[in-house]
Amino acid sequence: MKKEFKQFRPSDRRLTDLSQSTDDLNYCYEALKKVSRSFAVVIQQLPEELKNPVCLFYLVLRGLDTIEDDMNIDNTVKKEMLLSFADRINKEEFILKNVGDTQDYQDLMLHFDKVIREYQKLGPEYKAVITEITHEMAIGMNKYAHETVESYKDWDDYCYYVAGLVGIGLSRLFLASKLETSPKLANKSLSNEMGLFLQKTNIIRDFAEDLEQGRIFWPEESWKNKANTLKELQADEKSGLAALNEVVINALGHVPACLEFLECLENQQVFRFCAIPQLMAIATLKELYNNPEVLHKNVKIRKGRTAKYFISIKDFKSTKKEFISILNSLEKKDHTGKIKSILAEIQR
Repeated sequence: MKKEFKQFRPSDRRLTDLSQSTDDLNYCYEALKKVSRSFAVVIQQLPEELKNPVCLFYLVLRGLDTIEDDMNIDNTVKKEMLLSFADRINKEEFILKNVGDTQDYQDLMLHFDKVIREYQKLGPEYKAVITEITHEMAIGMNKYAHETVESYKDWDDYCYYVAGLVGIGLSRLFLASKLETSPKLANKSLSNEMGLFLQKTNIIRDFAEDLEQGRIFWPEESWKNKANTLKELQADEKSGLAALNEVVINALGHVPACLEFLECLENQQVFRFCAIPQLMAIATLKELYNNPEVLHKNVKIRKGRTAKYFISIKDFKSTKKEFISILNSLEKKDHTGKIKSILAEIQR
């Protein structure tokens, strides 16, 4: 018996395409909630013009990161997958089965064709940014698959590849949208430091969790002269706090550049998107500084503080005031004079 195939009229085809498009975009935002709830919330601060490019930028990089984090992939195969990733998203729709170290990441890769279809709809100015940043990040991931983070210089370099590039990419997306026009956004150094500040805060906060999973992200320079191993550092509170305070102060060194970046933003929605995570980071560092609990568990700021920032932060003046208030409270505990120097730099 001859098989009958339904014939679609043009109007049926358009309705089908529209339905798939809506389904794909909805999936992207739902996936974003699962792989990064905090980013999914803060992205709502953005103007409509930027929401989809930024959402898809994040998901593409999360896809790349999912491959990098999967320890079940052979290193040779992984290298090829990472380095070809940026090209593949521009040439084909693909999915990856059984890739990812959690169910949410596996689900993202199993439906990655939906992400690619929505990515392909972006303007060429947005796709060019995402492609370039994705490829450079893949190069960095391969580099640090075989190198350890020994010095603070290494730490900056590692954080550049995993987070600084995100800051640089976001700045370029802002400029591409024409909602932001400041030449300072083209300054890679400023955008990089925005990313470094957030990434270092996360690395410091996640010390105990990472150590439990056998991962080391604190630079050896911060602790090698205090203990032979990180387990020893964890057990010796005095040495542990000394190393902790050292990395916190190093992270705070990015504050002047972060404030300079925030001051140049013109669109209030873009400003809030950038400022809220930065405020949450410095508030987190305040909780982490000289706190022995950091050596044994993940310490977070209270939800009330987060809610305060989402509600009250509207402009640069109020943001800078909050930064200075937190630095002033930390400066009273710091005996190195470094936080005092940071305060002097942003107040002059």
